[in-house]
Amino acid sequence: MKLTNVIRSSFVRAAMQDVPKVEYEEKIRAAAEKAVLAALPNAIREAWLNDATKPYIESTHRSFGDVTVYVPGKHRYGSTALPSISATHQAEIDELLKARDKQNRTRLNLEKKLHSAAASVTTRKALAEMLPEFQKYLPADAAAACKTLPAVQNIVADFTKAGWPKGKTPAKKQAVAA
Repeated sequence: MKLTNVIRSSFVRAAMQDVPKVEYEEKIRAAAEKAVLAALPNAIREAWLNDATKPYIESTHRSFGDVTVYVPGKHRYGSTALPSISATHQAEIDELLKARDKQNRTRLNLEKKLHSAAASVTTRKALAEMLPEFQKYLPADAAAACKTLPAVQNIVADFTKAGWPKGKTPAKKQAVAA
């Protein structure tokens, strides 16, 4: 079976799904919220942590790397009043950001290597021989590969029912009117 770009991309995506991935964004969000809450006065922290009073506390967002966290705070004409977090908490968040970035770089490199290998051959057989450990991510045969693609039928009829082309009457109606 000849490899298409769709099959290659599906192959790479399937293989990458089996590579473990730590959800650092949630860990960063939790550490950042913990850091901000630790810097708040007790009364505000308790009100924020209480589900009954939390809706009455004004919140704002704060970014840690590219992870946004909603925390208690007040917007003041373009600036935000937020407490400073401790150096210890900031170091913890920075370590999580570094670990996330390292993981993302590693995964991207793996994806590029696998995609390059898949692009270097033109048939399923050649790719399976090159990377026998990854054979389970390839479609079994041409028929199996086609089953994963969406079926395209009656496109013109569906578009016509929706009023296509815009501003023109369909061919059938023009013939009846003439």
